[in-house]
Amino acid sequence: MSVRSILAALSMFPVLAGAASALELRLPADCSLGKDCFLQQFPDMKKGEGAVDPYCGIATYDDHDGVDLRILSMQDIGRGVPVVAAADGVVLRGRDGMEDQLIVTAAERKAITPQACGNGVVMSHADGVETQYCHLRKGSIVVRRGQKLKAGDKIGEIGASGLVQFPHVHLSVRVNGKEIDPVTGNEVGTSCVVDPADAKPLFASSVVAAIKPDQPTVLGFGLSGSVIEYDDLVMKGPPETAKPGDRLKIALTGPDGEAVAENTTEPVDRSKAVYFSYAGKKGSPKPGTYTLDVAVIRKGAPLLSESKTITVE
Repeated sequence: MSVRSILAALSMFPVLAGAASALELRLPADCSLGKDCFLQQFPDMKKGEGAVDPYCGIATYDDHDGVDLRILSMQDIGRGVPVVAAADGVVLRGRDGMEDQLIVTAAERKAITPQACGNGVVMSHADGVETQYCHLRKGSIVVRRGQKLKAGDKIGEIGASGLVQFPHVHLSVRVNGKEIDPVTGNEVGTSCVVDPADAKPLFASSVVAAIKPDQPTVLGFGLSGSVIEYDDLVMKGPPETAKPGDRLKIALTGPDGEAVAENTTEPVDRSKAVYFSYAGKKGSPKPGTYTLDVAVIRKGAPLLSESKTITVE
């Protein structure tokens, strides 16, 4: 192996807080939030042109009506991450059979828009609540119309069917026919909340607690045998969810404690959904255990850091 490169990516999300509603929704996938799945986008709370997320931030896009829970890449679809019922209820309808593929061109987008949800399921719950699960993996849906489910029962698996730019499950919530943001309890397209204490989320407190205030997330990092190209990541998302000025630092330490490679990016010039960098050194690495450190720098100080050891044989 002639080249070793290091990859890291980050994404940012707003704080969620407040009291839960009478009907509590669990996470719509059987995964660990912030570890192997990530909240990428929220509903657009602004009517008309422009987009504002539930807490008056930028983690959304125009006319988005739900919450997107993502996995890292198309390869992760193969792990079979279960999509599960967010609450007790009954299956109303569903669709399967659409391919998992990322939409890139305008022509692809136009063609897929009539079936934007892709493979999906709609459920009915108590108190006039409906939940809809979109973009499921082809052939993964295991429920049928009229079937009763308990919260946490498997519906299918996270995929990339329909109108998608990254693999995820899109959760929409409707109460008496109105689209509701599950993180604040407000009707979609009406208003955001400046103070998180004013929110009354439908999500359970355990989901709310897993969201860290104004905290970036390191989606992943490791070693590669060649220079990383952005398109190889297959981790695209909405614009404007990373803060300007943030920097990403990567350092690789060799088996003898010597610095092998290090890179600190220039400050992010604008808000971004996903940001990545790499550092590398030509030549074959000698066998041994390497330490890889990644840090997000904000205002000159580390905001978060992660580390792992990797053995080269």
